[in-house]
Amino acid sequence: MNNNDKKVRTSKRNFILALALLLLTNIMMGVTLMAMCKKTLSEQIEQRMLDVANSASAMLNGDDLSSISPTDRDTEIYQTAYDILHKFKDSIELEYIYAIAPKNDGTFTFSIDPDEEDHGEYGDIIEATPALVNAYNGTADVDDVPHADEWGRFYSAYSPFFDSEGNVVGIVGVDFDADWYDEMHSSHRAAAIILLMVALTIGIVLSFIIMSKNRKKFAGMLNNLAELDLETQKLDNIIMQSSIKKLDMLPENESRVLKTLAAGEDEKKVSVNEYDEMNTSIKSVYNKLHKYLKYIDAEVYTDDTTGVLNKAAYKNKIKKLDDDISAGEANFSVAFFDINELKKTYTNYGYEAGDKLMFELAKILKVVFGKESVYHITGDEFVVLAEGKSRFDMEDDFTSLDEKLKDFNKGNKRDEWLTVAKGSATFNKEKFSNYRQTFISAKSECDKDKEEYYKNAQR
Repeated sequence: MNNNDKKVRTSKRNFILALALLLLTNIMMGVTLMAMCKKTLSEQIEQRMLDVANSASAMLNGDDLSSISPTDRDTEIYQTAYDILHKFKDSIELEYIYAIAPKNDGTFTFSIDPDEEDHGEYGDIIEATPALVNAYNGTADVDDVPHADEWGRFYSAYSPFFDSEGNVVGIVGVDFDADWYDEMHSSHRAAAIILLMVALTIGIVLSFIIMSKNRKKFAGMLNNLAELDLETQKLDNIIMQSSIKKLDMLPENESRVLKTLAAGEDEKKVSVNEYDEMNTSIKSVYNKLHKYLKYIDAEVYTDDTTGVLNKAAYKNKIKKLDDDISAGEANFSVAFFDINELKKTYTNYGYEAGDKLMFELAKILKVVFGKESVYHITGDEFVVLAEGKSRFDMEDDFTSLDEKLKDFNKGNKRDEWLTVAKGSATFNKEKFSNYRQTFISAKSECDKDKEEYYKNAQR
């Protein structure tokens, strides 16, 4: 056997190994992306369910409903609560919404059900699920598995409402059709499987085509890899464009540096032969795809407007804090921030100016409290979860925040100033039994600060 024959066999073997690596990478990428999409979809659906339950519970008056009974159905208190729940049922895509009364013996019963055709009777027992028990303990939650009763099969979300002393006096339950929930998952799973099968089919077809060719066709494969590299560069540009809003808000010198880091630097390597060139190209494409996966994973927990952590990350964090509280290991402070007169900024200067203020506040909060502690919850509201910080630490941080806000406002006109209402609370096991109560205390302090600001502004 001469050297040329050996080279041909080596070429075929290397072709097969390289293609096997490509197919394996394709499968791994498909499975990883499928898992990420499923996780993200679940979090989005559960967050939507919690948003509905939390919105409804926040509108109910716990003091008025703490001692409601069947004889109160014709009273204004009962009718007000009934109308609130009825409006949610009419305006949002859900099966049922109702108020639940916890009993001293640990059971739960219907108290208000606005369904006109098939409502639960006052006092009827409701099956206790882990999510319902968590709501009774003060933390809104969603069932991980569906449950079935005489009305059907549902996934349910539960959110407590409190009296003025912070005690749980009732729970809002929201039922979503389990078939709808499962169909959402099935449709995304089916699409992912189809895409994966198409990709695998294309890969297998390409494998047979390439294996049927001789080494003279190897240059064509290298050209295809070059085209794939160009496509990944286009994807680079797409990713950069999706973040350009945040980058444009930064000073030019910071924006230019970040864009350079995001694009990366080309590594020029001299290939000694076609195999080395192919291996270098595959490695380059793989590294870029790995970077995209990391980018997607980060985006799941990053707020688009401000660049800080989003509601999904916030939800995960408060679950951890509640676990720490249950284990007796909690040591944290909560700070709540609300931008003053943001609506006025939107009205007078447009939404871009308002978003700019939110972005600038997020930058300042990250400097003062650390990037890992800042969450953009909704609208103009931010929350800081500062683990290991005491009340005195928070006072020092608030002083630092005020100084940085003054520095920011020095370069702006009066109508473009960034002013923030703020409040904080430090967890104390003698005073609070869960995270939500600590949060309510911090928000209450922020509300007082905001009222004081507007009083002074009117003088």
